[in-house]
Amino acid sequence: MRPEINFEAQDKPVSEVLFSQSKFRVPRYQRQYAWDVDQVSQFWEDLSASDAPYFLGSFIFNTETVREDGFVDIIDGQQRLLTITILIAVLRDLAESFDPERAKRYQWQDIAIVDRDGRESFRIQPADTISEYFGNHIQSFSGAALSSIPSTREEIRVKKAYMYLHERVSAEMRLFESREAQLELLERVRKKVSQLIIISVEIAHEEDAYEIFETTNARGMELSVADLLKNLIFKKIKPGEDRDFAKDVWQEITNDIESTGTELKRFIRYFWISQYAFVTEKKLFREVKNKITDWQGLLNDLWDASIKYNTLLDGDEVDFQDLKDGMKIYEALFGLRLMHVSQCYVLLLAILRNLDKLSTNPARVFQFIERFTFQYSVVCKLPSNRIEKIYSRHALKLHAAASDGPSEKVSKKVQAVFSELEQELKAEAPSQTLFNESFDDLSYKNTEEGRRLIKYILARIDGHYRTTDEQRIDFNTVNIEHLLPQVPSKDWPVTRQQAKPYVNKLGNLTLLSKKLNSKAQNSPMSTKLVELKKSGLPITKQLVSQLEEDGTDWTQAQISLRQQEFARMAFEKLWRI
Repeated sequence: MRPEINFEAQDKPVSEVLFSQSKFRVPRYQRQYAWDVDQVSQFWEDLSASDAPYFLGSFIFNTETVREDGFVDIIDGQQRLLTITILIAVLRDLAESFDPERAKRYQWQDIAIVDRDGRESFRIQPADTISEYFGNHIQSFSGAALSSIPSTREEIRVKKAYMYLHERVSAEMRLFESREAQLELLERVRKKVSQLIIISVEIAHEEDAYEIFETTNARGMELSVADLLKNLIFKKIKPGEDRDFAKDVWQEITNDIESTGTELKRFIRYFWISQYAFVTEKKLFREVKNKITDWQGLLNDLWDASIKYNTLLDGDEVDFQDLKDGMKIYEALFGLRLMHVSQCYVLLLAILRNLDKLSTNPARVFQFIERFTFQYSVVCKLPSNRIEKIYSRHALKLHAAASDGPSEKVSKKVQAVFSELEQELKAEAPSQTLFNESFDDLSYKNTEEGRRLIKYILARIDGHYRTTDEQRIDFNTVNIEHLLPQVPSKDWPVTRQQAKPYVNKLGNLTLLSKKLNSKAQNSPMSTKLVELKKSGLPITKQLVSQLEEDGTDWTQAQISLRQQEFARMAFEKLWRI
């Protein structure tokens, strides 16, 4: 049985901790600087609320490392300590233009330590991911933070924190006219910082540090499963003499996932429920901790999966060109990306990770999932939890089948898994009645995501009218045209307010080249028809034929009928499952 953790806890002002002779370091397993303007503004408001010192919370420090290299490791509190350093840097930079000697005092007493030979070292060593930027632009004298160019999201957060605090302190200074009063303000803010009260918890063993770091999550600290798993992996895989493999690979995984716009914790869960077992996010860390013994293998598997996941959500056509029916797979993924529905990637990740073992062309499954997702999630907006379990269950079956025996045996099992998946999803699919009712709500939304989704739907309808196999439209060369304009001219028989309930309906939209779209604008339909006739897009040519047959009195009834026709076409042909 492991002995109890030994630690000391004392109430202290920040001046006795951060501004002592100790030097602090953010250890390798800690997460990035994560405070955004909301947290920084709350810190500033608390600091400014009164002249009395306020309690900043508990901080956990590992002092074992002092004997090794002179640094105290920050187990809990890095966000607050780095933000305090940013604020002191603001005070220093504002003081420099008035009183350079005072600015140097702030630098050498609060941000850096100067030895007997005049050598300067910083009081806090941030994590490697921001150490260079933080050192050059925050901790260094005359670091020019306002004109710095951050290159990562973490660096951007640091700069935004500096900019926010710089503006707040500057606004306070503008309330005073004399230089002396402004400098007194800087001194008051600095004094408030030094008088902040904290509970300093000091432990003397790294093993205790990991355990306390994990325990803080159970007590309500906002540490995600990604933070905890990173901590555990770093604990299990120690750095080598020449390379910290775990840290380097974890950064690669983070880069792969962040570039897709996915939260790291979501990816980790999808990885797990596609290969090990279905589990909720709350129970995921415990499951991983209890099941895994080969931590190096887990890290390598996560790395490989992150590359595959990135390909699914961010890959180009060239990434699929060597696959059989690779363009069909890419086209299906292109549609799924526009839908912004994530649950299907549990299964798709399992397919891509086992692709070399499947002995089966998965293009049909990708296309089926695209069609099902459009019906179930995009149009009808049905609940996702049941579907996620279905994808996980079949991902696990697929993973097991891909590892079982010769290729002929694997192929039959995989085909059986895919067939069973299709049947289960069909059982969850909406009825045509529900689909038609829900499709009537599809409309244009003036956001980038909204516009691209509408282009996807209209492009698929356009493909239905084509006589060639070429169905994909370059979204960058076409615009969405409102037949009844969003702001009708006086030539239209309806006002903007009257048209508002139906002007953005899918039945009122078509695609036009950007040049024709700019000419059409909000003209009456008789004038707009001249430009519509110039379009070579089948969806617009079909519309022209309808207008020439029915007349150009484009009414709410005609828009509704066109939308109903699109719904029938979508359910029975374009996204038929």
